[in-house]
Amino acid sequence: MITVLKTGGASGDPAPHVAALTARGVGVVMVHGAGPQISRRCRERGIEPWFLDGQRVTDRAVLAVVERELARHNARLVSLLRDAGLDAVGVAGVLSATPLSDSRLGLVGKVSGVDDGPLRDLLAAGRVPVVNPFAGLNVNADHAAAAVAIALAADELAFLSDVPGVLAADGTVIRTIAAGSTAALVSAGTIRGGMVPKLAAAGAALTGGVWRVWIGSETRVTA
Repeated sequence: MITVLKTGGASGDPAPHVAALTARGVGVVMVHGAGPQISRRCRERGIEPWFLDGQRVTDRAVLAVVERELARHNARLVSLLRDAGLDAVGVAGVLSATPLSDSRLGLVGKVSGVDDGPLRDLLAAGRVPVVNPFAGLNVNADHAAAAVAIALAADELAFLSDVPGVLAADGTVIRTIAAGSTAALVSAGTIRGGMVPKLAAAGAALTGGVWRVWIGSETRVTA
């Protein structure tokens, strides 16, 4: 069994979750973002972060920050996992990307290919690949995680989060979401910001053959 875990820069320490999976014999591949770290570094440089539908507007100055902070966060995650006794290894350069058609986003790309060979080799050796999603363009890490899950024919894709799941307007967790209902939830304003690309990525993963998708610990996305 293979599980792809997507963790963001605000998701906390993923080591306990990874350790619990590997203890059951599950092969784990982690894909990460670094949103808060990128935004903080941009502000330090006098660049105010700007987002459209949960995706970061990226010019050349922002792209340089994205590349640097993703590399730094990758190293931090690998260190956390190794400190927990896990055989983690940072992986970069396995994703290729093409520019999005929405020119308002600037240097933002969509995944066009995944070189899954190195990831499969690491899994076969009992190691935990930690994938840096930088691909020459700013690729949304949620979409990158979905692409990796599809390429590996993963059984499960889980988005680790600092919230328990997708929240309704009253703050309660929506336990189950049909991927086909995402557009209506976005139009109604129920889903906003960073949850928009997560749900789009979840739908893509299910369409691509991934059996089960979780957002947080409590929201399951179904086909």
